[in-house]
Amino acid sequence: MGWNRRDCLKTLTAGLAAAAQVKTGSPAALAETSALGLPGPYRGRVVAVENPAVLTSGTYQAGEVRRMMRLGMTSLTGVDGWVDAWRRLFAPGDVVLQQDVEVLASPAAVQSDFARTLTTKFPACLAYQLDHSPTIVSASVSRVPFPPTGAVSAAYRATVVVHSTRVRGALLSDFVYFGEGRVEYSFNVVAPLSARGQLSRFELALARILLKRAATGPA
Repeated sequence: MGWNRRDCLKTLTAGLAAAAQVKTGSPAALAETSALGLPGPYRGRVVAVENPAVLTSGTYQAGEVRRMMRLGMTSLTGVDGWVDAWRRLFAPGDVVLQQDVEVLASPAAVQSDFARTLTTKFPACLAYQLDHSPTIVSASVSRVPFPPTGAVSAAYRATVVVHSTRVRGALLSDFVYFGEGRVEYSFNVVAPLSARGQLSRFELALARILLKRAATGPA
């Protein structure tokens, strides 16, 4: 996976960096589409970044991952600043979603993977990694209730204070994990604090759509 719980060092903070421009005020509803929505301002453009140092002795290196993200974003947008590059793709009040899917060897492997990685130590590990993002001032993480989804599921919420050269503010960053059969699903939703009441419903609906599509195939 590009980001997952299996190795806390791989936790992406790019979405939070993008949202560091957040301003106080009423956010757009989750169902609304930003002017920067798909296909986005760089339709069809692809940027490839290679870095052999990103994987050392089978372990991903968080610092190298961040450097690759920075290089990719600045190359794509043509601007020098990390936060300014993300501003080309997102506007204040946007909700940022990152999703990943992985197929393991068996349903038992999925159950085992969840039991091994989603321990009581995970929130502290995730908070530590978020705290070390260059645009994040502080982060607190706790497990939050999430309706049973698939064969196994769990959700965590980070409350994060972000800071850029222009703006300082607080955000929510939800990490949702669930598995069904041999498949593990993960997604991260970053949103303004005032979207708190909508996030759980949105995330549950998204999880159910993913499971339904997996069971029936694309419409």
